[in-house]
Amino acid sequence: MQHIAFIFQCWMSSFIITVTSTKSPLHFGYITTLTGSFIASGGIPAVDLALKLINERKDILQNYTLSYTDILDSKCNRTAGLDKFFELVNRDVTYVSLLGCGCSISTIPVAEISHYWNIPQLSYATGADVLTDRNRFRNFFRTLVSFHYVGISLAHLMREFGWRQMSIITQDESLFTGVAEDIKIIFNNKKWILDRYVVISGQNPLSFFDRSEAQRFRIIHINTYPDIAYQLLCEAYYRGMTSPDYLWIIPMWYNDDWWMPSSLSSYKNSSCTDAIMIKAVSGSIGFILDVFLTLQNKSLVTFSGLTPQMYFSTYTALLKDPKYENLTELGLSGVAFDGVWAIAIGLDIASKKISSGSDSGCENVPGDIVPLEQFNYTNTKLGCILRQSFSEINFLGITGQIQFNENGSRNENIVFCQQYRTTTDSSMARVTFGDVTIKPKGSIFVLKKEESNSTLWQRHGLQPPYDGFPESNIHQNNMVLIIVYDIAAVCGLVFVVICFIFNIAFRSKKVVKMTSPNLNYIIILGSAMLYTCIFFYSHSSTTKSMQSIFCNIREWMVSLGYSLCFGVILSKTWRVYYIFNNPKPNKKGIKDWVLFLIVFVVVAIDFVIILVGSAIPQSKLASFKEVDHEHLQQANEKNRIQYNFILTCSQKTGTVVWLAFSFGYKTMLQLLAIFMAFHTRRVKVRILNESKEIAAIIYINSTILVLLTVTEFTLANHHNTFAALFGLGLLTDASLFLGLIFIPKMIRLYRDPQGEKIFSDAENTCNTGASHAVTNKVNTIQMVKEDGARTGNTNRSCSSCIF
Repeated sequence: MQHIAFIFQCWMSSFIITVTSTKSPLHFGYITTLTGSFIASGGIPAVDLALKLINERKDILQNYTLSYTDILDSKCNRTAGLDKFFELVNRDVTYVSLLGCGCSISTIPVAEISHYWNIPQLSYATGADVLTDRNRFRNFFRTLVSFHYVGISLAHLMREFGWRQMSIITQDESLFTGVAEDIKIIFNNKKWILDRYVVISGQNPLSFFDRSEAQRFRIIHINTYPDIAYQLLCEAYYRGMTSPDYLWIIPMWYNDDWWMPSSLSSYKNSSCTDAIMIKAVSGSIGFILDVFLTLQNKSLVTFSGLTPQMYFSTYTALLKDPKYENLTELGLSGVAFDGVWAIAIGLDIASKKISSGSDSGCENVPGDIVPLEQFNYTNTKLGCILRQSFSEINFLGITGQIQFNENGSRNENIVFCQQYRTTTDSSMARVTFGDVTIKPKGSIFVLKKEESNSTLWQRHGLQPPYDGFPESNIHQNNMVLIIVYDIAAVCGLVFVVICFIFNIAFRSKKVVKMTSPNLNYIIILGSAMLYTCIFFYSHSSTTKSMQSIFCNIREWMVSLGYSLCFGVILSKTWRVYYIFNNPKPNKKGIKDWVLFLIVFVVVAIDFVIILVGSAIPQSKLASFKEVDHEHLQQANEKNRIQYNFILTCSQKTGTVVWLAFSFGYKTMLQLLAIFMAFHTRRVKVRILNESKEIAAIIYINSTILVLLTVTEFTLANHHNTFAALFGLGLLTDASLFLGLIFIPKMIRLYRDPQGEKIFSDAENTCNTGASHAVTNKVNTIQMVKEDGARTGNTNRSCSSCIF
């Protein structure tokens, strides 16, 4: 308290500066933002304090007193900033420097032209990265670091907490568009997703919430002045878009209590009370450059003679003075204080050069070397010396080392990461939880030792907030579909076993043996393959490698199973067609080996088609991930956005051609079978006890083949529908082959166990158009029957003579 009392005593006793008659006055122009979207009026006490200390020093500007005439308001507006600058330079007073012009919006246009008046311009509240362009801003300096480091710091947090996407709301001003561009470049390089929304000055920023993207991005960076941030967070509260479901990133250089309705930065809204805004702001994070804050070593004596602790205490006390009581505290008042010291030191360097007659670096510039008090705006020589002098500034300020690089900016490289937290007394405090050190060959993020997920993310379940990035989920078939089709497939396989046992047990019976029971084994095998294949359609894998196996198993089992079954049907249809089409009296009977040969040829061709297609890389089946059109997006149990994908069999051009060729081959067989079935449709010989069933199989199977073809080429992306229709087709096909072949035999065997009725009325069941041939065949059968009665070998003779 002693140092505070001392400073205050000095301040009150020397409020009116008295100087000796030998000192000449030097004036700098002071333009700042007293009103508008960013309020910098809190810098005035810091500027006055710096001037008082400077004018008391004996080693700075010994022959001069430094002051400003008045304070002009740029209103954080481009036009207003230019107006105030022109007002200054057209006064009778000549200004040797300019402190201004507040925020970046009003500073940029003035900084572009101030060199034409040969005066150095220094700003303490301008962070736009565009101001580093020395070709445009020749006489511009600033004690604030460029906001270029914000993007780098944000990238560290994205990587640290595993975030992959973010939405950024940017005000269309140079300070913020530069930051947004830096962030865009970083996100593009990192393959992160950035949703960009620009707030046009003067327009309602709340339209951001009406976009569909607003609900999809859970981390939102406000890149605007505090008046817009206030509106956004107020609206976010009423839309339920605050923590723990959302995380807001806010610039931490805003003035203290900017979020309070009473703040000059706030957007007057009676619906947003202090309590509401505390809830909206609490938990949000942001960045602040170390130059915004006083030195970490609070006891270190700076060039001004004050320690950071002394400065902060004095500044806080000054805000209570009646002269400053209506001003808003400025969080970056330290850079304003150091900025005035920079102007004084720069002028002091120039004064000493003038005294020694040195114009190093300005030798070829026209003009006269005259004392500072004789400076005028047309003296380019003195303007060059002033610019050179400001470039040589180097001192320890309240906010750190003050030294300008070739772009007129400081080289500070520490960015603090802070968070708004609610204190025990329900007020708000900013807590530093880490820092980013920027280095030429990289940057480093360090989380403070006392910080962890449990302290940082208390409002987010002690885990880093969810960024809204859709979680990828491989969607599998509906469980009801799996259960139903698995049960049906198992029942089908049971039926296969029953048919197999039946064929073995009763193969010696006439009803069975006269229909080539050996061929029936092939149908049983093919049907078993079709039933088994249903499992590979009802189930789906979550890994590409396993799904690729499924794809190939499906193709092989469906094709071979179908070919085996339909090859038998085709051979039996051909047998009937051969016997009754253009019958001849001396036509020989057909042996079983001929039918086996037909089946072998049908299956062999299909096998070659599958083998070739599987061997060629361009057509080989493989799985790939595709959007699940049936369940595109949903919220999972963790309330996270989940994008559903499915693994489907590849539909490359080569694969499509291969599958089309395979289905085309089956279609050709189908058409051939339909042709033969149509031409034998009038045959009604009971001894040919499968002819009707085989015809029914052919006609129904044609419809199923069309169903499977359409499903394969049009519904592969709708996995549940695809599995249901394909599984239904396979189930129907397999059941059709077995059911119409074996169930009639079972019924006939039950009614006629000994096969005594097989040959009865055979003579009366023939086709009228083929009566002569049939009569001959029936006579032959009758003869064999009578001979068989004598030799006990009837079945064998009948089997060999006709079937």
